[in-house]
Amino acid sequence: MINPAATPNARVIVAVALADALEPLEPIPPSKWAPDNLKVPDGEYAGAALDLSLTPHLIEPLDKLGPDCLDNEIFVMKSAQSAFTTMLLASVGHSIDRDPCDMIIVQPIDSALSDFNSQKLSRLIEKSPALSKKVRPQTSRAGTASKTYEKKFGSHSLFLAISTSSADLSSKTIKKAYLDEIDRYPDDVDGQGSPYSLVVKRQTMFLASGTWKRACISTPTVKGASAIEEGYESGDKRRWFVRCPHCTPADAPRLYENDPAQPYEFVFEYGPNFCFNKTYPYNAYYVAPCCGVVIEGWRKIEVYLSGRWIATAPGPGKKLSYHFDALSSRFVPWDEIAKEAVEAGDDPAKLKPFYNLTLGLPFEIKGDAPDHKLLMQRAEPYKRGHIPPGGLLVTVMCDVQMRGIYYEVVVWTADRRSYTIEADYLDGATTDHDDGAFAALSEVYHRTWPDAYGNRWGVDEFGVDCGYRQHVVTTWTRSHPGTKALKGEDGWHRPPLGIASDADIDYRGKRIKGGAKIRVVGTWPLKGTFYAYLNVELRGEDGALLPPRGYCHFGTFLDDRYFRQLTSEYLAEEKYRGKTRKVWKQRESDNHFLDCRIGNMALADAYLATFTSDDWARRARERGVPDDLMTPDLFNQLPAIEGNRETDGGKVASPAALDPFARLAELNKGL
Repeated sequence: MINPAATPNARVIVAVALADALEPLEPIPPSKWAPDNLKVPDGEYAGAALDLSLTPHLIEPLDKLGPDCLDNEIFVMKSAQSAFTTMLLASVGHSIDRDPCDMIIVQPIDSALSDFNSQKLSRLIEKSPALSKKVRPQTSRAGTASKTYEKKFGSHSLFLAISTSSADLSSKTIKKAYLDEIDRYPDDVDGQGSPYSLVVKRQTMFLASGTWKRACISTPTVKGASAIEEGYESGDKRRWFVRCPHCTPADAPRLYENDPAQPYEFVFEYGPNFCFNKTYPYNAYYVAPCCGVVIEGWRKIEVYLSGRWIATAPGPGKKLSYHFDALSSRFVPWDEIAKEAVEAGDDPAKLKPFYNLTLGLPFEIKGDAPDHKLLMQRAEPYKRGHIPPGGLLVTVMCDVQMRGIYYEVVVWTADRRSYTIEADYLDGATTDHDDGAFAALSEVYHRTWPDAYGNRWGVDEFGVDCGYRQHVVTTWTRSHPGTKALKGEDGWHRPPLGIASDADIDYRGKRIKGGAKIRVVGTWPLKGTFYAYLNVELRGEDGALLPPRGYCHFGTFLDDRYFRQLTSEYLAEEKYRGKTRKVWKQRESDNHFLDCRIGNMALADAYLATFTSDDWARRARERGVPDDLMTPDLFNQLPAIEGNRETDGGKVASPAALDPFARLAELNKGL
C-alpha cells in the first residue's frame, strides 16, 4: 500500500481513504463485539457494560447468529428471566455495526412491541457509540430518518413488526429475522398463513447464498400446540450441562468447543435431585447424581458458570435448538423456584405458568370432561340462590342466542373453589336491548343474593357475550353500569381477559367518548383449566372428605341439561395448514352453560390471580362475615402439601402422588 506521508498527493490520500473504507471489516464474533460496544439497557445492571461472562449460556447461540457461522436458524425454548432478549439485542447490534442488512423483529402484540422498543432497543442504541452514530435519529422529517418502528442505518433498515399484521410481515425483503415469543403468535394472519411462514417467505431471496439468519425465541405454552416446542423437538435439543464441583477439580480448564472428553457429569433436570422444604424456609438444594453430594443454593451460580451446551439429539441436517430453565438461570434463586412449586401445588391454573415461565416447558392440558351423569351424582343439597359460607366473590355470565339468554351465577372462594348458585334460561326475543329476554336480564342485573350471615350482596362482575347481536349487547351494557361486553376468541396464547377495546365509533371512524367497550376472553386455556377442576376429587383428611383447591360445587337443583352442556366439549387434534394442532370440539349440539362458565372464570381471574390473604380478609369484613369466623383457613390459597415420605396406615405414600416435582419429572422424561 502506498504511504501517503511519503507521497503527499491529494489523489493518493483520497485513494487510500477509499481503500480503507472499502476494505472488509475484520471478522469479530458477536460475543466478542458485544462487551466492547453495548451497555445493558434495563434491569439491575442497566447502564453497565454487557458482560457475557456472567451469562455464558448466551455465548454459543449468539455466535451462531453471526455472519461467519454456517448455521442459519436457531430455536430457543426458555423460561422467564433467562436473558435471551439480551442475546437478541446483541445480535441485532452486531449486525447493524458489522454486517449491515435489512432485518425484522417480530413481537406478538403492539403493546409488547412498544415496550420492547422504548425500554430495550432504543436505550441500547442510545447508549452505544457504535450504534448511535449509525442509526439515524427520528428527529428529522426527512424520508431517510428513522421512524418509531423502523430504525434506518446506511441503506438498510431494522423493521419492528407485530405478529397480527399481515402488512408488517408480507411487504419487506429481509435477510435476518428475530421472532420473539412465537407461542403468542396467532395461527393465521388474514388468511395468509402463520406469522412464521410469512417471515420465511420474506427471506427467500437469500436462500441461494445461504446468508439468511432466523432466531425463534419463546416461553412455551400448551403441549402439542406450542410452536417453540415443535421447533425444539425438530432440532438437536441442546441442554445446559454442568460439572459437579465435587468430582471436578477446581483448577480444571473450562472449555466450550470441541471438548467431548470434558467430564460434564450432570445436567440441571427437573426431578428427584432438586429438594426443598415444603414450608418456609425452603432451603432448596441439588443432589449431584454422579456422587450424591449436596450442592447448596448459594453454590448455584458457581456450578452454572461451569456449564456448556450439549446436543442431546444430534443428527445430520438438524437445526440448532436450545432449552434453558430457571433451575440453571443465575437470576432465579432455587428457593424462589421451591416457593413457586409449593404455591402451584396441583392447581392447573398455577401449574401452567409454573411449567411455562419457570421450567420453560409446555404444559399438558387434559381435555377430558367427566361423564355428565357422574358429575350430576356428586351434586350437593345447598340452597339455590344463596351464597354459601366462604364465598367472597359473585360473578354472572350470560350467553345471548337468536332467541333467549342463558346465564349462570357463580360464587368463588379464596382458594378458587366455585359454587353454581343459579343457572337458567331467559326466554324472549333478543333484538331489542330494552325488551324481551334483555328486559328479564335487567331484573337479574338488579337482583341481590343472600349469604349465610343474614346479608345480601350485589354482583361483583357481570358479563354478557357479544359474539351474537353485538350491537344490542353493547347498547344494553352501556345502560347498565359495571357490566362488560365479552367476546370469546380461540387460541392458546390469549390471556383470560384482554384489555378493553372501543366498540362505538362515529361515521368518521373516530372513537365515541364514553362509548361501549369489548373485552376478549381467551377461551381455550380456560376450558383446559375448568375441565381439570371438574376432574378434581375430594380429599380424605381426619376421616372427612375435604374439597381441594379449584373444586367445583354444584347444587342438586341443577338439571341434566345443565350438566350436558357443561361437559359438551373435548380436546382434539386436527390438521391446520399442514400442521397438527389441538383444538376444542363439541360433542353436544349446545354448549351455552359451558360458555357461561368460561366467561365467569375470565371475570373472576383478576381477583383470584392477584388477591392476597389480606385482600380477601378485607373483602370478608366488607361483606359482614362475623369476626369469629374470620379464620386463616377462610383465606388460605395454598394447598397443604405433604412431604413425599408421609405414611398412611404404615404404607409409604407414592412420591408421584404427593410431590409435584416427582409428578412433573414423570411427565417430562426424555426432554
